[in-house]
Amino acid sequence: MNKKLFLAASVLALSGLMAACGSDESTEEKNGTATSNTEQNETATSEETAAEESTEEKTDETTEEAPEEKPAEEEAAEESTEAEGENPAAAEGTPTVSDSQSYEIHLLSGYELTAEEPNKDVIYSTENDELFMRVETFKPEEADFAFADDSIQQTVKASNDTAEMKELPAFEDAKFKNSAVYEVPTESGKVTGAVFEKEGLIVKLTIFDLADAGVTEDFLNMGKTITVN
Repeated sequence: MNKKLFLAASVLALSGLMAACGSDESTEEKNGTATSNTEQNETATSEETAAEESTEEKTDETTEEAPEEKPAEEEAAEESTEAEGENPAAAEGTPTVSDSQSYEIHLLSGYELTAEEPNKDVIYSTENDELFMRVETFKPEEADFAFADDSIQQTVKASNDTAEMKELPAFEDAKFKNSAVYEVPTESGKVTGAVFEKEGLIVKLTIFDLADAGVTEDFLNMGKTITVN
């Protein structure tokens, strides 16, 4: 009888021990599963947050306004305006219409325009009439640029046929379809000839300058403002 009781007690003790072990392992498994789930949730949340931030950044970049591209005509107009702004005659000169030819020119202070003969005008300095520029204009049906170019070269060379005539840089402004500038020194100064095609008008300019005056640039600036009237 005692042996049976002892065996029964032993079996109960072992059963209790095994149950306790099983309970601990189950708890650990549950705890482990919960920890793993928490880590996965945290990782997923981090990834979602990063994705949202990336999407926001891309959206911000997309919504930034791209620089406006201006039409070619508008850019050309701005360039033309800037070029005129650099010309004192265009900005400060007085618009003056020729009495003998179909053009308008901006005259700087200290200069006057008068008709020399049919189809030839003279712009001269009011302080010294030896400083002057002859102006001739032609319509396309009257002469072409090649003819006017050859003519102005002959005029400049004739001013001093013993000196070498040199060609100066042409006009850079896009308004001038064609242009050429020539110069020859003289005993008292220099003679400069310019020819250009602008707005369907061919223009010849012959400038007589003195060494101690230096007004060639003034005359050229005024000449560049010539437009069809």
